[in-house]
Amino acid sequence: MDDRLFVSRDGSPLRGNTLRQAFVRARKQVRLDDLTFHDLRHTGQPLAAQTGATLVDLMKRLGHSSMAAARRYLHAVDGRDREIAKALSELAAHGVVARLSRHITMRS
Repeated sequence: MDDRLFVSRDGSPLRGNTLRQAFVRARKQVRLDDLTFHDLRHTGQPLAAQTGATLVDLMKRLGHSSMAAARRYLHAVDGRDREIAKALSELAAHGVVARLSRHITMRS
């Protein structure tokens, strides 16, 4: 499969401890011995969130059944507040906020 980082010799997904062993070998090869497999979740979820993934999208990616579990993996990213402020300014500059706030008010 093209979308997997670690696959067996025949291209099928790795099973059981084989995945862990492949990760350990790869980790040693790039000299990141302190990196845990779980660290990948804490890196991947914030990156996915930055692409615009919704909380439901993130829940599905990690197999969470509750929003609380998915939120544990979301971390504030340095500079993100600046990006959000810029996007809000763009909305305000183009008059989109006025239309948006009317929709929100009408739904309440």
